[in-house]
Amino acid sequence: MKKVLSLVMVTALSMSSVASAASLNNESNAQGLSPKKMETIEKFREKSEKKGDKFEVKWDSKKNIPNFITGTLSEKGVDDSKDAAAFMSKNKDMFEVSVGEFVNESVEVDSLNKKHYKNKLVVDGIPVYGTEVIVHTNEDGTVYAVNGNVESNVSDKAWKKEFKLSSENAIKNVLKELNIKENEIKYSADPKTEQYIYNDNGNWIPVYYVTTQFMAPYYGNVKSIVNANTGAVVKTRNEIKKVASTGTGTGLLATRNLNLDLVSGRYYMRDLTKGARIETYDANRTARFPGTIVSDVDNVFNASTQLDAVDVHANMAVTYDFFRNNLNRNSYDNQGAAIIATVNGRDPQYPNEPMDNAFWNGTQMVFGDCSGTTFAHIGSSLDVVGHEFTHAVTERTAGLEYENQSGALNESFSDVFGYLIEGQTSDWLMGEDCYTPNTPGDALRSLSNPTLYNQPAHMNQYRTLPNTSSGDWGGVHINSGIPNKAFYLAATSINDNNKMAQIYYRALTSYLTQYSQFTDAKNALVQAARDLYPTDTTIATKVADAFASVGIGSTTPSGDTYEPNNTMSAATALTSGTAYSSYIYSSTDVDYYYLNSTAGRTITINLTNLPKDYELYLVNSAGTVVAKSENGSTTSESISYRVPTTGKYYVKIVGYNGAYSTTTPYSLKATF
Repeated sequence: MKKVLSLVMVTALSMSSVASAASLNNESNAQGLSPKKMETIEKFREKSEKKGDKFEVKWDSKKNIPNFITGTLSEKGVDDSKDAAAFMSKNKDMFEVSVGEFVNESVEVDSLNKKHYKNKLVVDGIPVYGTEVIVHTNEDGTVYAVNGNVESNVSDKAWKKEFKLSSENAIKNVLKELNIKENEIKYSADPKTEQYIYNDNGNWIPVYYVTTQFMAPYYGNVKSIVNANTGAVVKTRNEIKKVASTGTGTGLLATRNLNLDLVSGRYYMRDLTKGARIETYDANRTARFPGTIVSDVDNVFNASTQLDAVDVHANMAVTYDFFRNNLNRNSYDNQGAAIIATVNGRDPQYPNEPMDNAFWNGTQMVFGDCSGTTFAHIGSSLDVVGHEFTHAVTERTAGLEYENQSGALNESFSDVFGYLIEGQTSDWLMGEDCYTPNTPGDALRSLSNPTLYNQPAHMNQYRTLPNTSSGDWGGVHINSGIPNKAFYLAATSINDNNKMAQIYYRALTSYLTQYSQFTDAKNALVQAARDLYPTDTTIATKVADAFASVGIGSTTPSGDTYEPNNTMSAATALTSGTAYSSYIYSSTDVDYYYLNSTAGRTITINLTNLPKDYELYLVNSAGTVVAKSENGSTTSESISYRVPTTGKYYVKIVGYNGAYSTTTPYSLKATF
């Protein structure tokens, strides 16, 4: 038998056996856990096991703190935003947060009647930039998951006094940094400033997060960070989304059905039939936006100059209907915001040249007039429109920061929904119909084989690029090939694009946060699949395995035939005298089996062929351990138990201190 350890060591080892942990793939054992963090996570584990639910922790490999926890994490009673914020503040030790409190930012109720509370860490009344944690509750107010990103070493000081610069001067400093004179700029929305505490290369500083959206002197959806003490612009980035990330479509030669608005005998491209108004404008090859709303004296828009507007107006309607009918989302903000699109736009910096571009600028979509050489009729491609619209949805939901991996996810999710909206299930090429029209057979990207167009398809090909405009903000259009490939693998394995749309939308709107990384996307998508399809766990497994195939996380061994049997409620039935062979396939895997026995009879259980140090337990229907075997090393485990009460009993197998093997199965036999 194992040596009897001190209470502290027992707690540490017990917790380690369930906590999946910090490594490059985010799934090995956590190291260096502080006592407070251990205590908080251990309480969560105990609650989950008491309820017979699976408890699982995913770790941030750099910070060694959790970034996704699932299980039964609370009793009932987290019923509103105040409760959710209080829950986070009470349990902030799990993130090693010692200062400040969590404050609820928003709450969403989804189609499963689950609630998702977004919370920010606030110190001295100022939120910490990049710190966002989502508390997820079931219908009865029980917390079943917590995920997000946390900065845990914030300085404790009077931050409000650190804001020496006015918000007006912060905006002026941004314009100066952009080399724009105040009398030159044409805003498409009022400038916005938000106060944050910001980690500038290890130094905590007060900043304004400044958003400036404008149509002149060039197109801008600029996000800037300004030091609120010194006035220096720490970082600035124009988030205009490039057409280089868009998809495929047809339509110039097709007859399109249009919803129009008849006013005083004239027909306007204004669709009033939906939950959000859709309007299409023409800039007439200028940089004046939104331009003039497209209209005609009759309801037949057949002039050659109207083709782009016809297709964009129709494609906007299709895109709106996809989100509304399939995902119950009313416009990009889910509040019925007007959808404004402009065709035949040009870049104000190059007003005499065609614009081979399309983008979402924070308030509307713009489709260039195109050169006919690089691109032709961009808005006629349905998934170009769907791609740009999804950027707007992402901005209003997860808010994926447009840099490095979070930016690549931003691009990837737009590609995914562009593909789904376009609806041609076997067409994995993106942009082949509008890109280089005089060169047949080429495309911008391939979801099935990203390497065809100079994109990586696996993490071992990941390209680390500068977080600058010339570096594509860390390769957002390049490294998106990796999650795109994962989507392709999952979609072809699951073979149901409606399910894929539901899973990706739920992950985007309920689980992803501002700085989500590729591994966070995997965790979010797997959790979304579990939420939506709890009785068909092969769907979540296929999503996880698709990401593992591109180097994000690990796969589930095909021989683990009795999954999902991670909880008492999902236990596998045993037949007396029959041998069962399976795996403990990860540091958090637990296998449950059940049997029925009569009072006075004896249950004999043998666990053999152990590749690692496994533990064996017998549990009654109330969840209480009634017998156990905890031999050391790979010594076989056995239990003999005389049944006091007729009923159902459960056999539980778990790896000691997170031990597992994906190559060698154990053997289990019970006689009863």
